[in-house]
Amino acid sequence: MDMFDRFAERLASRPHAPVGIFPTPIQWMPRLSARWGRPVYFKRDDLAGLAVGGSKIRVLQHTAGDALARGADLFVAGGWVQSNHPAQVAAVACALGVRAELVLDTTKGYELQGNLLLEDLLGVRVHFVREGTYEALRAACVRLADRLRGRGAKPALLTLTPEIHVLNALAYAEGFVEVSRQLEAIDITDADIFIGSGGPTCAGLWLGSRAQQGRLRVHGVPTSGMGAGARERVVDVASRAMRALDVEVLLRQEDLSLLGDGTGVYGFTRRAAIEAIRVVAQAEGVFLDPIYTGNAMAELLRWIPQHRDNSPIVFFHTGGVPALFAYEREVGRPPKKGAVPGRRIVRLNQARTGRLRA
Repeated sequence: MDMFDRFAERLASRPHAPVGIFPTPIQWMPRLSARWGRPVYFKRDDLAGLAVGGSKIRVLQHTAGDALARGADLFVAGGWVQSNHPAQVAAVACALGVRAELVLDTTKGYELQGNLLLEDLLGVRVHFVREGTYEALRAACVRLADRLRGRGAKPALLTLTPEIHVLNALAYAEGFVEVSRQLEAIDITDADIFIGSGGPTCAGLWLGSRAQQGRLRVHGVPTSGMGAGARERVVDVASRAMRALDVEVLLRQEDLSLLGDGTGVYGFTRRAAIEAIRVVAQAEGVFLDPIYTGNAMAELLRWIPQHRDNSPIVFFHTGGVPALFAYEREVGRPPKKGAVPGRRIVRLNQARTGRLRA
C-alpha cells in the first residue's frame, strides 16, 4: 500500500455521520471549455443533498460524526445571518434526528430570505446577537452550549473552534481523494483545482494534493476580509490535520498557491464576483454565490489569461446559492427606466374566501 492509499484509508476509518449524497458529481462544462480553450470541470459539492447542498455537508460528515461518537445529543452552530454553515448544520440535525440551536449575528444585515428562510423552514431554534466579530460570536456560541449543558443536554459546538477546523480540513482531504479518483477514471492526472477558501477547506485539499505527490495543483482563493494571515492559517490547519491522521506529508508555505488578496469586509461581495456569477450562469446555467464561489471564479477569470496551456481546470462548487436571494440589491440589475413591476401579492389561500389578497 502506497502512502496515498494509506492516507485515504485513515480518512475513511474516521467517524462519519450518514448524511449527504457522495461522491458528488464531477461535471464537464462544454461552453466554458470552448470559451477558455481547455477542459473545464465543476466538482458539484453544491449537489450534496441537504439544505440546497454545499461544502458543509461534506464537513458535517466528519464534525457531526465526531460529535455523535462523543455522545452529543444537540448541535450548536453560529455564523452571520446568511452563513451557509448554520443552515446546513440545522438540516443535518433534522436528517439525524438531533436537536440544533443556532447563534446568528445580525451585524451585517437581517433578511428573512436565503439561509435564514431555510432555517425557519427547518424549525430550528435561533438566537440573534450583534457581536460583530468571529471571536465574539464564538464566545456567544460557547455561552449557549454552557447553558444547554447546565440544563442536562449534551451539546456539541460544530463551528468556529480549532478542533472543528481540523475536522473541516480532514473532510476536504477526503474530498481531494474523491475528486482525484474521479479524474483518474477519465484519464486526467494533471489539472489545476480551484477552491473558494483561504482556510480549512483549502487546507484539506492542499494536504491531499501534497500527500498524493502528483500533478493535481490546488489553488485557494480567500474570500473578502479573510486574506490577512491566510497562508499561515492554511499551512497550520493542514499540519494539524496531518498529525491527526498520524501521517507524514511535506508541507511548505512556498508550495501553497493562493490567488487574490482577500481584502475588504467579510460578507460583502464585489463587482468582479457579480460579473463572474453572470458569466457562469449565462454559459452553463449554473449559479454561484456572491461570497465564496463567485469570488473564486472572479480570480479564476483573472488567472486564465496568464496561464495559457491545455491542462484541465477543476472548479470546486462549494454551494452557498441560497445567499443569492438575500443579495438581490447587490447582484440583481435594477428594472429599466419606466418599467412598472407587478404588485407584490400574498399568495396564500385564505381560510374563508380562498382568494388571494393584494
